[in-house]
Amino acid sequence: MAGGKLSPRQKMIGMMYLVLTALLALQVSKDILKAFVVVNDGLENTEKTFDKDAGQLYAKFDEKKTIDPLRVMENWKKAQEARKLSESLGAYIGELKKRLIRETEGFSNKEEDTIRLAYVSKQEDYDISTHILIGDSEDGSKGEARTLKTKLIDFKAKMLALLPEEDRKQITFTIDTEEPVNGEEDERTWEMRNFYHTPLAASVTILSKIQADVKSAEVVVIDALLKNVDADVIPFDTVAARVIAQSNYVLLGEEYNADIFLAAFNKTLKPRVTVGQDSLAVDHGIGRYKVPASSEGIKTYEGVINMKTPKGKVLTFPFKSEYIVAKPSLNVSADKMNAMYAGVDNPITVSVPGVPTEMIKVSLSNGELVTTGKGKFTVRNPRIGTTDVNVVATMPNGETRSMGKLTFRVKQLPDPFVTCGGSSGGRKTTAEMAILPGLIPKYQPDFPFEAQPKLKSYQISFITGNGIVETLPPSSSPGFDQRVKDKLGKLKKGNVVLIEEIKVEGPDKRVVSVPPISFTVK
Repeated sequence: MAGGKLSPRQKMIGMMYLVLTALLALQVSKDILKAFVVVNDGLENTEKTFDKDAGQLYAKFDEKKTIDPLRVMENWKKAQEARKLSESLGAYIGELKKRLIRETEGFSNKEEDTIRLAYVSKQEDYDISTHILIGDSEDGSKGEARTLKTKLIDFKAKMLALLPEEDRKQITFTIDTEEPVNGEEDERTWEMRNFYHTPLAASVTILSKIQADVKSAEVVVIDALLKNVDADVIPFDTVAARVIAQSNYVLLGEEYNADIFLAAFNKTLKPRVTVGQDSLAVDHGIGRYKVPASSEGIKTYEGVINMKTPKGKVLTFPFKSEYIVAKPSLNVSADKMNAMYAGVDNPITVSVPGVPTEMIKVSLSNGELVTTGKGKFTVRNPRIGTTDVNVVATMPNGETRSMGKLTFRVKQLPDPFVTCGGSSGGRKTTAEMAILPGLIPKYQPDFPFEAQPKLKSYQISFITGNGIVETLPPSSSPGFDQRVKDKLGKLKKGNVVLIEEIKVEGPDKRVVSVPPISFTVK
């Protein structure tokens, strides 16, 4: 924010003013008039520079208003008011300069718009400028200089009014409207001191200096307003996603609710974070809260974060949160049946409330364990009997803790059965017998595991009507070979086909005998 100290550019304007007053004390010569022209050109360029600075500040204001209109709008409107006041007064002074040149040189309005002070022929003339600026008065009260001074005083008051009370004392304008005090060498009024019998070149230069002062005041006020926008905003250098859940413990069937947002903090600033009467350690702008979990239940805590703004104001942010302390618990479920079976993949799900799945380690006392996803596992090749699922969790502090174990029974697979042509025997026509494909071993449909038994061997016999029995050698082929198909195609009414000695091997490598299948040709 602009303070009591003047900027280098403001100091330069002040030095130019001293040069002006020194030149006025000298006898006016052409060389001195040329010096006024040089100073005037410099002041006009300075005003343009101030105008450029103001434009950049307004652009920053517009950008901030686009991003956060609610916070910026009030000061943005004040900035627009400052722009209007500056433009109005600057235009008035500019028109006054043109009038002085026009009436001194006898130009028309159109000609005067393009003329520069360097090309004015009557630079040394002071009659017309004194008449316009001082008028028919001994103190300048009847000339434009009095109107100008009144406008300048009003301008300064209105510009200061745009700023908060505490900032006005720190603002310094280079606009001089003070009257001489008693005891000074020159006790004439401000109007007389600046414009009485002042050559045209000097009067125009003084007005250019005032124009630059006006634009400088605009820049000072706009800069202060812009900085006040962020005066109570804490500067952040880091933005990260944060998730705050209503509860970190959710029961099955309930909803999990969380607020997800961007959190900003400053790694270099150290806020004061307190919980109750205790101050927390702060690391990279983040308070670290640690407390032992000594009893079960819902635990609540609250506190405040105190942070200083760039202006030294302390902002207070209260907070409140809770967490749940519970005994370690282990959940292990067999996903398909309450027991496990030898020879098949047994999917299980393991969880420990309050512990992420990636921090859980699972092992078996019997069988092989394969990880299939977060908290999902497959138990393979367990032996008949029992198997223990052991779970160890890694706590947030790095400590490993046993969560316990759960024991499952490991059962042998149920006995399979065999079908032939979709059935397990009965009466069929000769045509149906001729197209029997072979034997298919399987488990009952209600067995939830994906398991496929293998046909090991069987023996097939054909019994004709006169009691003749023809038994073929044992076979292990699920599909009937050509010899069997030929005999099936020649069967007659009353003939019997008997399939016996059927042996089937399950995925658990256990070979079982299944009941025989008998067909009678109808």
